[in-house]
Amino acid sequence: MGSTLVGVLYFTAIVVLVGAIAFHFLVWRRTALPLGPVRDATDEQMFELVTGWGVWSAAVFLGLTVPRAIGVASLLDDRFPLRSRLTALILRSEWGVGLAASVAAGALALIGFLLVRKHRAYGWWLVLLSLPAMATGAGLEGHPFDAFSTLTLAPIFDGLHAVGVGGWLGSFFFLVLAERRLQAHTASPWTDPLGAMIDRYFRVSGALGTAVLLTGLFSSSTHLTGFDDIQGSPYGRLLVGKLGIVFILLAFNEHHRRHAERKARTGERARLAHTMRFQAGIIALILALSTLLVDTPAPSADQVRAEVFRTAPRGSAELNDVEMPR
Repeated sequence: MGSTLVGVLYFTAIVVLVGAIAFHFLVWRRTALPLGPVRDATDEQMFELVTGWGVWSAAVFLGLTVPRAIGVASLLDDRFPLRSRLTALILRSEWGVGLAASVAAGALALIGFLLVRKHRAYGWWLVLLSLPAMATGAGLEGHPFDAFSTLTLAPIFDGLHAVGVGGWLGSFFFLVLAERRLQAHTASPWTDPLGAMIDRYFRVSGALGTAVLLTGLFSSSTHLTGFDDIQGSPYGRLLVGKLGIVFILLAFNEHHRRHAERKARTGERARLAHTMRFQAGIIALILALSTLLVDTPAPSADQVRAEVFRTAPRGSAELNDVEMPR
């Protein structure tokens, strides 16, 4: 249970961190608002929102890397000491390379956001550089049970999927936070900042959502050996459940795409806020299911062989005495 909770927090930190970057570059900075006091006030509020959450999410992400590594190591063959499993995971597998890339991404993002808060414009370049490092780390840290298997296309799809989820769902999270901060300007609805941001977000959400769905399906297909795995394995059943909730999310996304901008600019804004928060709750459920999916053995996962645990101390399970599954 502790490992699952750490995993949920870890993936949530990734989504919020990438969401902060996506919201800044794809939504806030491209929102069409006329120059004036409303725009100036919105810029100040959004600057505090993005940089504040960016700093905290990067710090939380870095702080959870060690607990996450321990949690993943605990999922491996329990006939060997946890310390040996952790050493093998970090030093003898591609998962360890992914962990190093994730640490680099978190450090770049944290330093970058701190510099941005001090109004150093070059901090944004560090923040942007953290994205490819984040994708690399998330891809190689995909399914723990693939850590010692031969590399396939799965890490590429896993990495693109993780960054896509952050861009799509993470930026929606910031849209919900923005709604709580920004005042409605119904006297002049076409200069209302929330309505303009919603309009901009849903211009790109369709492409982001499609990319997330396609990369997720490709990634999952690399971990299935056949159609029977969908019903015949815990991984397949979790995958079907997650897909069902994703389609519900897509339905909400389409509803908001059609009506949210109008509601944000009129007296229906309070009702819109409730539906947006409900959609945010669905996103939280999807993140929890994603963690369970990643930590569930996939049907195609290769069994870990004994030789990767040669660091096991004497007195533990001897390699010659334990017959590893084939």
